[in-house]
Amino acid sequence: MARTPRRPATAATAVPSDAIEPLGTVRRSQLVSTFGIGAIIDLEKGSFMPMGLEDWERVTGLPSLSIGEPRLQSMLGVTHFRLGPVKEDLAGTSLVRARSAAPAVRFPEWHECPKCHRLGQEGSPFELAADGGRLVCGAHGGRAVNTTPVRFVVACRRGHLSDFPWEWWAHRDLPGGVCGAPSLYLGSHGRSASLADLYVRCAACETSGKQVRKSLGDAFGAAALSGWDCTGFRPWLHDRESGCDESIRALQRGASNVHFGVVCSALSIPPASEAVSLIVQELRALLDGVPEDLLPAVLTGVAQQNGVASVDQLLTAYRQLRTLETGGTSLTERLARAEEYAALSEAREDPVVGGVVPQFRNMALAPPPTLAHWFDLVGAASRLREVRALAGFSRIEPYPVSAERVSQAIGDGHVSPLSKTPRNWLPAAEIRGEGIFLRFRTRTVDDWMDANPGLHGRAAILEERSRVLASQRGYERDYTITPRLLLVHAFSHALIRQISVECGYSASALRERLYVAEKDAAGPGMNGVLIYTGSPDSEGSLGGLVRLADPGLLEPIILRTLLSVGWCGSDPVCLETDPQQSGDRVSGAACHCCLLLPETACEKFNRELDRAVLVGDSDKTFAGYFGKATEDL
Repeated sequence: MARTPRRPATAATAVPSDAIEPLGTVRRSQLVSTFGIGAIIDLEKGSFMPMGLEDWERVTGLPSLSIGEPRLQSMLGVTHFRLGPVKEDLAGTSLVRARSAAPAVRFPEWHECPKCHRLGQEGSPFELAADGGRLVCGAHGGRAVNTTPVRFVVACRRGHLSDFPWEWWAHRDLPGGVCGAPSLYLGSHGRSASLADLYVRCAACETSGKQVRKSLGDAFGAAALSGWDCTGFRPWLHDRESGCDESIRALQRGASNVHFGVVCSALSIPPASEAVSLIVQELRALLDGVPEDLLPAVLTGVAQQNGVASVDQLLTAYRQLRTLETGGTSLTERLARAEEYAALSEAREDPVVGGVVPQFRNMALAPPPTLAHWFDLVGAASRLREVRALAGFSRIEPYPVSAERVSQAIGDGHVSPLSKTPRNWLPAAEIRGEGIFLRFRTRTVDDWMDANPGLHGRAAILEERSRVLASQRGYERDYTITPRLLLVHAFSHALIRQISVECGYSASALRERLYVAEKDAAGPGMNGVLIYTGSPDSEGSLGGLVRLADPGLLEPIILRTLLSVGWCGSDPVCLETDPQQSGDRVSGAACHCCLLLPETACEKFNRELDRAVLVGDSDKTFAGYFGKATEDL
C-alpha cells in the first residue's frame, strides 16, 4: 500500500520514475473486507485510508489482474472484477513500483505528539518525515519525535468521515468562538483511563488569560456534536458532498463501526465453472470484438489449441455468458442461491479440458441412517471457488442489502460508493476451498412446523423486532424470519462450533452459507447450509473439512453437536431468554456459550439465532426439531 500525496512528490533520479516508498502491507483479500476502500488502516507509518477506484486505475491499472464470475457480475451490473495488486520490489532498494501498490491517503489528518501532547496537522505544526509516511514534531530541542494519529473521528450515516473538530470543541463555550491562532494540547487528569479523564486545552488562549479546557467525557453523547454540521467529506474520493443534513457522531478511530463493507459473493457453479466456460472467459476481451458470423472460425482455432472436441461447446458457453451478463435473465440473490442449492444437491465431476481444471466438484451422499429422519442429502464439495466483491460500505450501522439492490442503495445514500462515477468493475477476491453441504428433509421440517404452532409465534416476535429495527435504520429486508430460518441458522452455528472443537479448525476459519426460503411464486423452497473453508491463494485448502462428509465421521460429529446444544453453560438463563427482550440481537436463546461465532463466520452478524428451535423451549410450548434426540443422548 502506498501513499497518495496531497501535493506532487519529487522522484529520485537514481530510481525509476514510478518508484515509491511503501507504507505497509495487507493481504489481498483484506482489501475487500476489513481494510477495504473507505476503511482506516493502522500501518507502520501511521493511519491511512485506501483510495477509490479512480485512484486504483490511475496508479495501478491492474489490466492483468481481472477475474470473472458471471452470476455475480450480472447482479452487480459490472463486466469484471479486479484483484488487489501484489507488491513488486525494486532490487537493491526499499522501494516498490506504484502499479503494484494500492493507493492510500493519510487519515485522520490530526495527530498528537506523544512527548509534548501537541495536537495538529501536517504543516501546522508537524512536518513530513524523510520516509514520506510519518509526521514528526520538531519542538524538542532539534530531536524529531514521531507523532501518532488522534483516536477520534466523526462520521454520519451517509458515510461521510471527517477529523474530530478539535478547535471547535475546545472553544465551543466561548462567546467569540475559535481564537485567531489556536494551539491545542491533549491532557489527562491521570485519575483513570476513561474518556472523562481526557481534556483538550488551547495554550494560545491561556497566554491571553482565558482558561480554555474542554473535557472529552461527553464527546460520544447522542447530541454532543449537535452544533457542528457534517462537512460531507469523503477522504477516499478527495471530495466533499454539499448539503448533507445528517447528524454526526464521534467514533473511535479503530472501532468496527467506522466501516461496514457491503461484500457480495457467489459460488462458481456449472455451467460457468466448467473448463470450456473458463477457456471462453479467458478470451472474452477478444471474442466480444468479433462479429457473430466470424465466431465459429475464430473458435475453431481455440478448440484445436485447447483440445475441445467441438466448436459448438465453445459457442454455447460464450452465448450463455453473454446472456447472463447482459440481463437475459433477471437474476436476484435469491435465485442465485437457488441455483447454488441445486448444484450442491447433485454429484458433479466435470472433465479437465486442455489443462484447465473445473472450479466445482461435488459428491452427493446419502446421510447415515441415524440422521436420515432429519437430513436427506449430504454434499461433499471438494472443490469450491467463491468470489467476494466489495460493492460499497456504510458507517455507524451495517446496511444489509442484496447484490442486485446495491446500486439503488448507493443512489439513495444508504451505502457509500467506491468511486465518484460508476465503473464497470469492482475490487474482489477469489477464495478457493472445500465444504460440507447438509440438506434438511423438507417433509420433516414442514411436519415439525405444522405440529408446533408455538414456533410461529416465537418467530413472529423476532420478525417484528427485525422489521422495527430495519425501519429505524432505514433499510429494506428481502426475507422473513421463519422457524425454518431459525432452525437452519442455529444448527449451522452449533455445527461450526463442534467442528472447531473436534477437527482442529478455528471457528474463524469456517464460514456458513445459508440456503433458506419458503416455497412461493418468487422461487423454490430451500432448507440447507454449506459450511466451508478456503484461502485466497491458488491452492485453497487441503481436504480436511470435506473428509468429514464421510458418513462414518459425520454421524458422531452431528450427534455430539446435538448433545452440546442440549445444555448451555448459561442455562437455565439462556434457554429461558424471552425473544421480546432481544433488542438489537434479534435472537432468542443464543449466547457466547452455545451459538455465537466470530462475525467472519456468520452471514447475519450473529443475529436471528435461537437454540430453542433445536431442543424445544423451556416452557414446553413447542418441541425442538431435534428435541427427542437431544433428550435421549
